[in-house]
Amino acid sequence: MNKLFPVFLTFLLLITLVPMSQASQISIHIEGPTVIGTNQTVQYKVYTEGFFNEYKCGIILVGYNLTGADPLNLYVKSSKDGHFTFSVTAPNTPQTIYIHFKAYGMENETKILAYEERVLEVQVKKAMDIKVKIKNVENYEIKNVVLSFYLDGRYIGNTTVEKIGANSTKNVVYKWIPEGIYSGEHVLTVKISSQGIVFENGKRVYEYKFYYDTSPPSYEYITYLSWGLLILVSALFTLYYFGRRGRKRGPSPKWKK
Repeated sequence: MNKLFPVFLTFLLLITLVPMSQASQISIHIEGPTVIGTNQTVQYKVYTEGFFNEYKCGIILVGYNLTGADPLNLYVKSSKDGHFTFSVTAPNTPQTIYIHFKAYGMENETKILAYEERVLEVQVKKAMDIKVKIKNVENYEIKNVVLSFYLDGRYIGNTTVEKIGANSTKNVVYKWIPEGIYSGEHVLTVKISSQGIVFENGKRVYEYKFYYDTSPPSYEYITYLSWGLLILVSALFTLYYFGRRGRKRGPSPKWKK
């Protein structure tokens, strides 16, 4: 966290360079998830409204442990239409992170005329990897293959495979955050929208059952197992020790007499 202070102070310093009377001339709107999985990469779209020759927008991530996150430093983009897309990778530790967005209305690429900022609170949770293998059965490359995921018939998300070569296979990993799911048996269904693409079963629908447990693990069996192993080891040691003593108490070999 201490490493973020220099960058964050630089980010705040830019605010002081903007005339406060002009701050209302630009507005900012952000589209993107507020709950993401650990190490998951997502996109945030920023739309600004105003009348400027150029726009700039910067983002910075703040959290108590940003290991694995990206970007780690202040990242700024320029745009002529005020539209921006930022890719953000979540850290590998579940936590709450804050993404600071700041948009600027510019003149001649150097003069700041107006600014607006937003802070987006994002929950980073442990993600579950759903892995499937798809196959292209056609003799040509297929692009933008969409896989949709359903839990017990309820839509939970999708992912897009940019392209898959002719007569080739590809492993697909979808990071799913199990929220609002009860302990018990569930059915996961994956559907392919593109023609010519199938799963390993030769179909465009893949389905399997799994058991999900939300209760905390019980450690009693570990205690019982530990005591059982200790008793077993002690018994074996006792048998070994008295066995050796019993052999020593026997008559001496005849060749020693």
